[in-house]
Amino acid sequence: MKKYFITGLIILMPLALTLFVIAFLFEFFTTPFVSIVSQIVPLLAKKLPFPVPEGLIIFISRVFSLLLICALIFTLGILGRWFFVKSFFKWFNFAVAKIPVVNSIYKLSREVISALFSTDGKKIFKEPVMVPFPDKPNYCIGLRSGEAPAECEEKIGRPLVSVFAPTAPHPISGFLFILPKDDALPLDLTNEDAIKFLVSCGVILPDSETAGCPDESL
Repeated sequence: MKKYFITGLIILMPLALTLFVIAFLFEFFTTPFVSIVSQIVPLLAKKLPFPVPEGLIIFISRVFSLLLICALIFTLGILGRWFFVKSFFKWFNFAVAKIPVVNSIYKLSREVISALFSTDGKKIFKEPVMVPFPDKPNYCIGLRSGEAPAECEEKIGRPLVSVFAPTAPHPISGFLFILPKDDALPLDLTNEDAIKFLVSCGVILPDSETAGCPDESL
């Protein structure tokens, strides 16, 4: 019984987690627009020959809100290609850059998002590496983000690299290491494989044929 229960749990958990994340994102992005759309949907529902439950009206309002957001994003993408709109955003970025505190937050978020969704092949993280942590002979897996600031290299007198080491199993937080380039050992892995290994706390091994599949030995 234990074997079948654990096998079923392994099959169910990824699906449940996926549905939970989708439901969370759906509610998160549609909530700001529901109050507006929910005033229009009941007016349309009154024209139907049958009553519409209130719960269904709220769900339909969220669906329309999501479609509205997608249309808005698509429209902004089209307008962003036009010259005068580019000029407007350039002026807007310049104006925001003059506002104390806000300029730092806006600039950082814009640069990170641009790197994450870059369409020119650039990656925010160069490659997975292994770095000493907290000291040799212990190591942790990190993602090389680039070169270290020139000021840091001048102080040390050696080539340095910046490495972000995510925490497990929550890779959103982590440590930023600035260490000698020779101490960052490159790994023959993809960024996705490294993140999977970290999130699974070492359970899902890179290039494992059985990763994510129920173990028949349970």
